Amino acid sequence: MRFTLVALAALAAVSVTQAREGSQHHFGAVGHDYHHYGEQVTEDMQPGSLYSSKRLVKVSEHAKPRWLALEDILALRRAGVGFMDITDTQDMHASEATVQQGGKAVAGDEYETTLPTKLGQGKRVRGAIEQLSTKLYGDVLNPFTAFHNRYYDSEYGRKSSEWLRGQIEGLVKEARANVTVEPFKHRFPQSSIIARFAGSSEETVVVSAHQDSVNMWLPWFGRANGADDDGSGTVTILEAFRALLHEGFKPERTVEFHWYAGEEGGLLGSQDVAREYKKRGAKVVGNLHFDMTGFWTKGSEEVIGLVADRTDPQSRALVSDLAAEYTRLKTREFECGYGCSDHASWNAFGFRSAMAFESDQLEANTNIHSPKDTVETLDFDHMLEFSKLAVAYAFEVGYDGSA
Repeated sequence: MRFTLVALAALAAVSVTQAREGSQHHFGAVGHDYHHYGEQVTEDMQPGSLYSSKRLVKVSEHAKPRWLALEDILALRRAGVGFMDITDTQDMHASEATVQQGGKAVAGDEYETTLPTKLGQGKRVRGAIEQLSTKLYGDVLNPFTAFHNRYYDSEYGRKSSEWLRGQIEGLVKEARANVTVEPFKHRFPQSSIIARFAGSSEETVVVSAHQDSVNMWLPWFGRANGADDDGSGTVTILEAFRALLHEGFKPERTVEFHWYAGEEGGLLGSQDVAREYKKRGAKVVGNLHFDMTGFWTKGSEEVIGLVADRTDPQSRALVSDLAAEYTRLKTREFECGYGCSDHASWNAFGFRSAMAFESDQLEANTNIHSPKDTVETLDFDHMLEFSKLAVAYAFEVGYDGSA
């Protein structure tokens, strides 16, 4: 679904599409007659205005960005090409400085991030892990996937985001915690969500997932339950967040939980957030992202997939150590491709990042981006190991070792 090896073929197809004589069709045109698809169109299914003009899209670090219409962006998605829509973040990509093999991650003019070299929060981590359960997964996923889709450029995207924010705020209220929950607005209807455990230092740690879902054929209209992609990551970090609230988590570094909008549109939400943090000189220690945590092929070895590209080696080493110490699974590295998920936004802007995935087989779950991506296909016990990993990352990176 995200391999860049087919990028040239897909772009060739896009060029043919763009050159079609007299072609005026635009998949994002409001008022298009969808009734022949057999479903009554509602206002929530109508696309927003994001694609009223062409968008600037990249399919690799080295390829020249191209201005594409929505129908051409859809062609990339259907061809399995990962991409980043950089229309609103061109200023950052002009001086793109990814964190790959170097030992340093520089997020500002002088600040260098530091990750723990040894684990020192075992008692706290295990106390919080004891609070984890799979109950929240079903309680949240069933209504969350009941939205017809969670397409970012639609009312469904807006309403599903507001509903999710209500669930997060409800957990904070129940715990009577001094934790803030705020929407992060974008140019499209769906908002990202940022929940913040304020620390005493100026540094910030980010744990994230994406909340949107998409039907690969009719993104604003088609059914897209999005249980695994990425409802699973959404509730994986939400359950970790709940356990931290229960434990009265008070980190030294500020720890934020992010639920991004518009990942399926080319990492739109996470780019906006990372750009804002970069421009204001935020001291982000690192990001651990969870995109799809609920599906693995029975009969294969059950592992935590660890994305090897567009991440930095120190973050990957830390996540491997955390998994070995606090989960029952080991990690196995694999390559995910350009624009694979939101960790790439942080990496592209010079921050440390890592991504945990449900297995080391990127395309094992063939249900995604379709009505078949349902809650019944997920393994909640498998997901629980990822919630443990999120808790461990929050504690071990949330303290600098002196506490």
